[in-house]
Amino acid sequence: AAYAYALPGVRSRASRGFLGWVVSLRTSPAGLGGRIVVSTAMLACLDAGERAALVAHERAHLAGRHHRYLLAVRFAARANPLLMPLRSAVAYTAERWADEEAARVTGERRVVARAIGKAALVSRGTPTPTLAGFAAPGPVPRRVAALLAPAPSPVSWPPVFTAVGLAAWAAAAGTLGSALSSANATLTLFLVLEAGPL
Repeated sequence: AAYAYALPGVRSRASRGFLGWVVSLRTSPAGLGGRIVVSTAMLACLDAGERAALVAHERAHLAGRHHRYLLAVRFAARANPLLMPLRSAVAYTAERWADEEAARVTGERRVVARAIGKAALVSRGTPTPTLAGFAAPGPVPRRVAALLAPAPSPVSWPPVFTAVGLAAWAAAAGTLGSALSSANATLTLFLVLEAGPL
């Protein structure tokens, strides 16, 4: 089966190994631990440039610690079902982040777009629940179209004292407050149920 995913882990010695039908590459771009697991079936579908793009994409997931964002938003959506749309938005954003980082590292936006398209056509998902399992399958055509367009300009958060900045910061604060309130209600309910009958 063709698949590729990033497997977050602890810092360890850098090495490369071939484990039967899976190639596992240790990555430590900034001393971060983790592995990139790519099946030989996936490697067979890609040329050398596309393989480099695939590895750069997965390294970006590890370096950006995207698993933490995906896990946090998954817990927030479980605590507050109104945050469910946020889960797919964060998953898509994490994929686009990794796409753009791979394009920056390789210097070839078209090759990264081709690698993403080919990988999506041949993959059937990961064999075990991993970082890839947290991310909802995203709209691949939209990702490829974004890579075929010119590179986006760097964007930072707007200043607080503008209308857009005030709206963005208020939305972020409201989302955080809602998540904390839901977590507090869940914890309180758990403690009440643990205390037994009144």
